[in-house]
Amino acid sequence: MRTFKRLISYYRYHFGRFMIGVVLQIVFVTINVYTPRVIQRLIDYITNQVKQNQVIAISVIWEHLAQMMLLIVIGAVVGYVSYLCLAYVANALTKRIRDEAYAHLQQLPVSYFDDKPAGKISSRIVNDTESLREGFFQNFGNQVVVQGLLVISTYIAIFRVSIWVGVIFLGLIPILVWWQLTYARWSKPINKQWRESLSELNNQTAEIVQGVSMVQLYHQEDTINNEFKKMNLKWSDSRYKDIQLNSMFSWNFSELLGNLSITLLMAYIISGYFNQTLTFSVGTIFLLITYIRSLFWPISMLVRLMTTIQQALVSGGRVFELLDAPVEPDVEDTLLITEGKVEFRDVSFGYRPNQLVLDHISFKVKRGETLGLVGHTGSGKSSIINLLLRFYDPQSGNILIDGQDIGCFRRESVRESMGIVLQEPFLFTGTIASNVSMNHPSIDDTMIEEALERVGAMEFVKRLELGIHHPINERGQTLSSGERQLISFARTLVSNPAILILDEATSHIDTETENVIQRAMEVVKEGRTTIIVAHRLSTIQQADQIILLSKGKISEQGTHAQLLDLEGEYAKMYQIQAQISNEPSS
Repeated sequence: MRTFKRLISYYRYHFGRFMIGVVLQIVFVTINVYTPRVIQRLIDYITNQVKQNQVIAISVIWEHLAQMMLLIVIGAVVGYVSYLCLAYVANALTKRIRDEAYAHLQQLPVSYFDDKPAGKISSRIVNDTESLREGFFQNFGNQVVVQGLLVISTYIAIFRVSIWVGVIFLGLIPILVWWQLTYARWSKPINKQWRESLSELNNQTAEIVQGVSMVQLYHQEDTINNEFKKMNLKWSDSRYKDIQLNSMFSWNFSELLGNLSITLLMAYIISGYFNQTLTFSVGTIFLLITYIRSLFWPISMLVRLMTTIQQALVSGGRVFELLDAPVEPDVEDTLLITEGKVEFRDVSFGYRPNQLVLDHISFKVKRGETLGLVGHTGSGKSSIINLLLRFYDPQSGNILIDGQDIGCFRRESVRESMGIVLQEPFLFTGTIASNVSMNHPSIDDTMIEEALERVGAMEFVKRLELGIHHPINERGQTLSSGERQLISFARTLVSNPAILILDEATSHIDTETENVIQRAMEVVKEGRTTIIVAHRLSTIQQADQIILLSKGKISEQGTHAQLLDLEGEYAKMYQIQAQISNEPSS
């Protein structure tokens, strides 16, 4: 019910157009209910004329037929315009919710995505909102409203014909309400299972598309296929259960109730004739049968619509679960970075409570200096970067830039003067130019080409037919790792950050390409405070200071030469890498 009320509240954004559609639906229903009365009058006129041996006037017949045709045409036009209004509202509200979900998604903390597959999140924004459009907004506006109005109007029409018949059929309402509540209770878990299985199918499909090379390399086609089949079977089972429930509650019961009602009505009419207590005309009998059929058709439709509405409410719940995910509290103050000095002061941090990945870390990086971070996997290198970018906040301690605690400033302002080159560069669908400028209006083609030239990327860009306007597909898969990395260096250079972060930027690059990347790194580092997360120690030998992390603590700190003189863990790592690099290739 909470989800239903929340969805209904969205109509306030297009209330005027929605009410126009509803009013036109009322006119449409009124015409539909009134039209059988024209037929009733025509039937009664003909039967009375025949009974009294009177001449049937053709003009009267044509008059009634003309009324019917006029009502049918008006009803069709009104129904069409009403549908357009309500369909527009359904699309507009769906777009609004989808926009809200997408915008909210970008405001969520990085920790929200730690345990959530991308496919499931995208399913909520795309598939579940589409289910809301089809199953709720469109059905509620165009179907539930009109069918509900039709039921009410038909009851009123029946009462005008016969109070007793109206009272008898009012007794059906509690039965139908009980039946629908039972259906809602049974269908909710089935629909939830269906949406969850559909979301999982989306996630598995997205995962296989991204990792198809690994699947084929390790011959995991059968294993992956079997996992997909299991989830697809779960989806199929939920749909089969829904079909069984829907057929029992909507089709069978409604049809049975409608046919029984007409049978009872005929029995009532026949008994009245035998007892000489009921004198319905032929036209009135036709009118009652028409109204009863008209009554049970919208009732049947309402029950059937509850199937899709229930499914839509499950989807709505999933969308609102995303929309209700709390964003991190932020402040309005803007951090101004002028020098780029960085200090970690007794910082402790853990992704989970009581599981620290950084334990009382302290260090300083002066303006224009380069800091190298090294250590085994899980030592805390990437966590330092995540804290500096305020993707997470420490449990204790302070992180300062230019002497200012970044926790006291708006996250966006903290990141505005920082540039980062990742281990696996991320390129967006677009062009080389759009990936370098990130669509910033102040960055023109000349600046883009200059940045690409300085990092050594123009050599391969010039070979492309469209140059910097060469199209980039998803993640830039048509480019080599080195080319993607050079584009990301140009992106960072053109943004002119005060602080530069290089997160193992050469770990996936071959030795020949590494020399090109190293030159690009030197260009980008010039005049900037730089923090390098290094896998290859050759990339940080010239750093002003190097920190070796071990189990979240600083175990060694100094320059490259100083750490070699210590003959500790750093020296061992350097010797191992030197031996590997000096081994002759086979």
